[in-house]
Amino acid sequence: MVLGLIVDFALLLGPMDALADSNLTIHMFQHIGLFVGAIVFGYGLDRYLASNLNVLKEKFHLGWAFLIKMIKFNVRTKGLILGAVLPAIVFSYWHYPPTFDLAAINPTVHILEHLSYIIVGSIVGMSIMAMTSKIRIGLLYFAFMQAGMMGSMMLIWPSFYPAYSAAQNLNMDTSMLLFGALGLIATSSTLLKYLDII
Repeated sequence: MVLGLIVDFALLLGPMDALADSNLTIHMFQHIGLFVGAIVFGYGLDRYLASNLNVLKEKFHLGWAFLIKMIKFNVRTKGLILGAVLPAIVFSYWHYPPTFDLAAINPTVHILEHLSYIIVGSIVGMSIMAMTSKIRIGLLYFAFMQAGMMGSMMLIWPSFYPAYSAAQNLNMDTSMLLFGALGLIATSSTLLKYLDII
């Protein structure tokens, strides 16, 4: 939990946020970092709550009831709704060019954007234990594939995000393409192993 909080605070405070405001590539990786930090926090919170359910039930009845409903929902859906569909909707919404550019120029929308990554990332972290190993590695592989595809698609559209220059768009597109490709390479053998292909 603490590690996740440190990652998110480091990405939101100090020089990092100022750099992200002026550099599209850093801005995009800030989003990924916020999401990953929140997943780590959510996973830690889930493990803590799971081992302290009785304390939560006694002190915070409403929180306990919500947690039990979330756990049951995640078990029924194997974590796919809260751990895959929900983040896909959030990422698609915020990376749609008009919405992304609005967040880049409007401080209130920017805060809401970052807050949504943190909240949804935490929910994903709390959904991890409901997923099978195959689903977890499959989703990670799919996320890298999407990042690479996003970068490659935007390479043919030099001003995908008009609030930033064509050069910044090109740098971000190339970085996302390489990030996705390296992620696929890093996770391929594990994916094949879990799918019993090798």
